Amino acid sequence: MVRLLLDPAPRMDKTVASAVHKNANGANNWIKFTNAPPPPASNLNNAVVQRQEKKDIEVVAIDCEMVGIHPDGQGNMLARVSIVNSKGETIYDKFVKPTATVTDYRTPVSGIRPEDIEHGEVFVKVKKEVTQILKNKLLVGHALEHDLRVLRISHPKHMIRDTSTYWQFKQLTEGRTPGLKRLTLHFLGASIQEGEHSSVQDAKAALQLYMLARKDWELLLKKRRSRPRNGNKPHNGSQGKHKK
Repeated sequence: MVRLLLDPAPRMDKTVASAVHKNANGANNWIKFTNAPPPPASNLNNAVVQRQEKKDIEVVAIDCEMVGIHPDGQGNMLARVSIVNSKGETIYDKFVKPTATVTDYRTPVSGIRPEDIEHGEVFVKVKKEVTQILKNKLLVGHALEHDLRVLRISHPKHMIRDTSTYWQFKQLTEGRTPGLKRLTLHFLGASIQEGEHSSVQDAKAALQLYMLARKDWELLLKKRRSRPRNGNKPHNGSQGKHKK
């Protein structure tokens, strides 16, 4: 098992509560793995890691850490949001000041402590900044509906690439929703989420998974967009009815 060459749960300055985290070597932002077997051909045919080209739409990946609210601690509230660009560089990373009483910091998993968010940025500002960063960009992440919900923002469906729903990744779990940790270990040969989570690390993992499958993923979407709305070819020259 090969571990990531970065702090698994980077801590932030308590007074600033927003910092850009770099890898331990300060040079490469990608998750490192060595002696890892290539992705099974049956799962990722002709998959390649592709670098962003100028003509392509800009790609970013996001991940959020949440804390519990409500008496039972089951409600979710944003505590930290991290965004990386297509090169794996952290371009946004902030703790968020609570807007409600926190009943469960979920520290063993979230890595969040009271002092982290006590000096965090106000939610309204974070929401505005994140919205601006994501505008007109292809958004990558894992189970993005949770991140977008806690951020209280939306993003065009055709501009979302969710690693938890991509069909080739779901083959690993026989159609069930796969966990990011399992996908990263299987396809990238790297270990994440060992103990406290890091939203920076998780965003980078999701990004690398997308870049690995990007060629096939985008080709599949292109084919789907070219199909008739009802998914069937017209018979005997009849256009038929388009179901909504």
